[in-house]
Order: sequence, then structure tokens, then C-alpha cells
Amino acid sequence: MSIQNKNKMHILLIIYVLFTLIASIFVLKYTIQNVANEISSKNIALLMVDLLDILFMIMFLKWKKWALYGLAMNTIVMFIYNLSEGYGFFLSVLGLFGFFIICALLFLKKDGRTGYQNLK
Repeated sequence: MSIQNKNKMHILLIIYVLFTLIASIFVLKYTIQNVANEISSKNIALLMVDLLDILFMIMFLKWKKWALYGLAMNTIVMFIYNLSEGYGFFLSVLGLFGFFIICALLFLKKDGRTGYQNLK
């Protein structure tokens, strides 16, 4: 496959996903500290969600469509978790915006194709 035929991701999408990936790694650091301080099913579940989020972000950068669906699943799980922990509806909905931004950026065109069309 030549470089010219290779799928290209819009620069804004790359920047946003990398920013989100770095933020997820920092969140993972604090989640690991919480698990080390208090081993509970809640902390272990959050650790698993954080690890999956990082995996999905990395695979999304490799143009895997299933990674987008994984990010959607993680977003829904965290939305339900935030509601169950009493963060309130407004703050829980704010957590959905990261995924919505990724979806919106997927529809930006580069070389006549949207990012979503390039996902494998």
C-alpha cells in the first residue's frame, strides 16, 4: 500500500484523541493509587474502565471501528456510574461530550473522505 492510498486522519481529530489519551493516562495514575489505598469492587471496576479507555484510544488511532464502539460503551458505562454515584444529571451529561466531540470530528473531511469512512 503506498503512502498516497493510506487513510489519513484529520489533524484536529488526532490532536483531540492524543489529548484525551494523555488525560486518560493521568486519570489511570490516580485510579491505581486509589486501588492501592483501598481495594474495593468500585475501584477495580474504575481501573478496568480506565485501562479499556486507553486501549480503545490507542486502537482508534489505528483506525479500528470497534474501538469507536468500545469508546461509546465506556462512555455509557461512566454515564451510568456517575448517575449512580450521585454526581447529578448535568455533570453526568458533561461526561458524554468527549465522545460527542470525537464523533463530530470524525465527520470532518480530508481528501474527500470523512474519518468515519476511513475506519476499518
